[in-house]
Amino acid sequence: MNLEFLFAKILDIGVVTIYYFVLGILISFAIDMYLGDFKEDDYKDTSSAFIFAEICAHLFILGVVSYVLRNIVERIPFPLEGFGGFTHYRLKERHGGIVLSFVLFFFQRNLNAKIMYLKRRLVG
Repeated sequence: MNLEFLFAKILDIGVVTIYYFVLGILISFAIDMYLGDFKEDDYKDTSSAFIFAEICAHLFILGVVSYVLRNIVERIPFPLEGFGGFTHYRLKERHGGIVLSFVLFFFQRNLNAKIMYLKRRLVG
């Protein structure tokens, strides 16, 4: 590995991370705008099993969205392709999406509030 290769690789890792972060934030805000704020009063007469099913459905949708976004990010070309022998296609971080997953879960106000409500309801 030469210095140019390492520079291109580190830069690509940072760029891919920023892509995942920005897309994750945008999708999280869009989902929260669509679902609105979680209101405990709306769930007073709802069974815990139904709330759990709603949480599972929300997670299912996030998994599918994450898959689609990962496929989009993987196809974005890197401007320094070939610099120092670096190949963007071989970058493992393109496939991971760990940042995307974290952002999608962390910034979902509705989902987080629903999980905490279910936890308080079941555990106390």
